[in-house]
Amino acid sequence: MESIKTRAFAGTFLRYQDEVILMKRGMHKKLGPGLWAGIGGHIEPSDADSPVTACFREIEEETGILPAQIESLNLRYFALLKSADTIDSIYYFVGELNEKAALRDTDEGTLHWIKLGDGIGYQMAPFMKSFYTHWVDNLSDNTFHCFLDSDIQLINQSFN
Repeated sequence: MESIKTRAFAGTFLRYQDEVILMKRGMHKKLGPGLWAGIGGHIEPSDADSPVTACFREIEEETGILPAQIESLNLRYFALLKSADTIDSIYYFVGELNEKAALRDTDEGTLHWIKLGDGIGYQMAPFMKSFYTHWVDNLSDNTFHCFLDSDIQLINQSFN
């Protein structure tokens, strides 16, 4: 019988006006070393029934930003990605901050305030590039979008 692992992740793009917090992942990271990403990480067993809880936890752990500083946080994207021996479930939220937060050091990578349009040119994982580009191009659209691995591959071909 084939052995398949499953993993779940929650992340977010947090913005204030025309800027977003992006992280340049550390070169020491197992997943996506040196790539740009939103804020997020693994969904822990204690958060398994609530991706939004995991997202708030990751935001606070990585940035120090508290839920009270976030005006809205909405689930916007979900992807199911399969590699040779793993299936990843990725929940991605978008949020608005009520003020521009000071960024702190994190052991995950370096946090940066980036102009929304500038981030499109940054090197990201394929699913992240799909989410980010779609979000920036459709900021006023609050529709929930689901992707399978094959969808991400097709969408990213149109970006190149």
